[in-house]
Amino acid sequence: MPHGIRPSAVPSPNRPGEGCRLRIEYLADHGSQLPRLAEWHFAEFGYLNPTNTLERYIERLTAALQKSDLPTAFIALDDDKLLGSASLVRQTITHPHLSPWLSSVYVDPQHRGRGIASALVGRVERAAAGMGSDRIYLFTPSSEKLYASLGWELMEYSHHHQLRIAIMSKTLRR
Repeated sequence: MPHGIRPSAVPSPNRPGEGCRLRIEYLADHGSQLPRLAEWHFAEFGYLNPTNTLERYIERLTAALQKSDLPTAFIALDDDKLLGSASLVRQTITHPHLSPWLSSVYVDPQHRGRGIASALVGRVERAAAGMGSDRIYLFTPSSEKLYASLGWELMEYSHHHQLRIAIMSKTLRR
């Protein structure tokens, strides 16, 4: 695989008796998961740009069906069960002069609180570093504490459609 990027597997916080493992893999290797993921993204992030449609989310994720260029997307799986996703994109809705961006971090609500979002973020960080980036960016309207706990630093507060968002960055290790 390019840039030494490999799918990663990390133990999931299992319930007693469960032998499952959380896997973070490229969406490109699991295209059949794209329609479900697009539905999740539309439901979770649609408010950020009310003119977007489900079809637009499908188009964005289809563009991310690659491994060695941007955009790219990762999914969290337990066996073949889709748990969540995160993307690495060239730019997003704010600060077009900054790149690349961690985007669309989402975990199915019934699987939250198990470290899945943190594993997805870490995988995107490694992908960005593997593609030669020294720094990565994100914006969040509500998860600033989570990202700060993962080593991200607040750059500034901004607004998007009257919504206050935190712009954060992280220096990457190569």
